[in-house]
Amino acid sequence: MNTPMLDERSKSILLAIIDKYIESAEPVGSKTIAKFHPKHLSSATIRNAMAELENNGFLSQPHTSAGRIPTDKGYRFYVDHLLRPQNFLMEAEILSETQPLEYTPGKQNLQSVLEKACDNLSIGSQQTGLVMLPGFSTTCFKHIEFTKVSTQTALAVFFSEHGILQNKILPISADLTQDQLTSISNYLNDEFSGKPIKWIRNELLRRLRLEKAHYNELAQKAHDLSAALFKDSNNELIVQGALNLLDQPEFNEDIEKIKTLLTTLEEKTKLINLLDLCLDHEGMTILIGEENLQEEMGNCSLIAQNYQLGTEKVGTLAVFGSKRMDYKKIISIVNHTARMVSKLISENQGV
Repeated sequence: MNTPMLDERSKSILLAIIDKYIESAEPVGSKTIAKFHPKHLSSATIRNAMAELENNGFLSQPHTSAGRIPTDKGYRFYVDHLLRPQNFLMEAEILSETQPLEYTPGKQNLQSVLEKACDNLSIGSQQTGLVMLPGFSTTCFKHIEFTKVSTQTALAVFFSEHGILQNKILPISADLTQDQLTSISNYLNDEFSGKPIKWIRNELLRRLRLEKAHYNELAQKAHDLSAALFKDSNNELIVQGALNLLDQPEFNEDIEKIKTLLTTLEEKTKLINLLDLCLDHEGMTILIGEENLQEEMGNCSLIAQNYQLGTEKVGTLAVFGSKRMDYKKIISIVNHTARMVSKLISENQGV
């Protein structure tokens, strides 16, 4: 889609309208812009410019008001062409609004760091924070330890090829002892260390089908337990602050829309698909309104950035919320959080 070129005056007026609309959530009129526009333009001049911006698809006029609001096209131009480096938050401002992230070996694992990062995204943005855990299926298995924690549960402590630590609670049969769990750990470490999780999952199924008649009881339990451990958990997504959407006035007008949106956040699948697409991109991904490709997300924007282990992209974190979000602030927070997560996990793994 070709975007008409805008002269500097039109750009400055569009910038002022979007900034004011983000702040107030109310349609913006020419008199409002005239009050604080740096070039002290007349209301008539601003009205003419606003009409032209509307004709070119950057603004729309709600039928109940003489003021204008940005369209998806207007927000896209704003993000791509009107925001400048000086608009973004400085490091000190970001730190004042978020909690420090810490990765203490032996006390915290990757998921706890990502949960804290997701909290920071939600609190700092006053929107919804999203963090996708690293793709489990493509991770290479290095080492596993099982510890019985109750009659019918065991803690699996899993180390990836890069040394990333993840914990998982698994159901077990009541008669399974700690000695047997240790034997299962040894079996998995001997048989599968260095192999991708996806390959291990398929190999376990193959062995179970071909050799089931020859298995002793412990081997059968080993495969049942490892099947639970290595099941496809690539869809693990942390969501924080979903109810922040209820604080946005534009969502209060249509209860059914907000219900559908909250269901989408709860079910996670559509968000996971979006973040998977973001993982394929370099740099920051910003999706506005209908660019999200889901009807219920038409009033929302997503700002996403990949985080890395060394130079390898391993996951994505994002802020999801009203497309009237404060892009200047949230772009800064997402970028800062992704850098901090990348730094923490890379340093912890010695990358």
